[in-house]
Amino acid sequence: MKALHLTPLLTFGILTFGCQSTNTTSSTTADTLATSVSIGSDIDSLGCKGSAGYIWSRVRKTCIRPWEEGIELRVMNTSSSFQTAAYVVVDSIHKEAEVFMAEDQNSIILKQMSAQNYSNGNFNLTKEDHCWTLSLNDTKLYQEPIM
Repeated sequence: MKALHLTPLLTFGILTFGCQSTNTTSSTTADTLATSVSIGSDIDSLGCKGSAGYIWSRVRKTCIRPWEEGIELRVMNTSSSFQTAAYVVVDSIHKEAEVFMAEDQNSIILKQMSAQNYSNGNFNLTKEDHCWTLSLNDTKLYQEPIM
């Protein structure tokens, strides 16, 4: 008979303390994550804040947001790519162009071949009719939108 009276009390205790334990763990985990990762607090070895969209530009020698400072080139064949754009930064002083593409972790440096062409042997950036086109070998990948 005494065992029957303890069962509801034991069940109540397990549920009460079980809930508190789960909540404490969840809030502690959330607090730990919140204090260990703050937006804008991740600075890479070159001083760029990746979470704020900054990446090192080898041509500019500073952290940039390619979509703010670069020329947007839109993908030409959307059926075979999930990417929508690449960005190019042209430095006429050093006669280089830097290409930022989502599918490549590192930017691609191209050397100026003529006033309208930059290349590294594989990638070619060509200006035709006032618009830039980026090609890989002979395949056109990205083109500057006509405004």
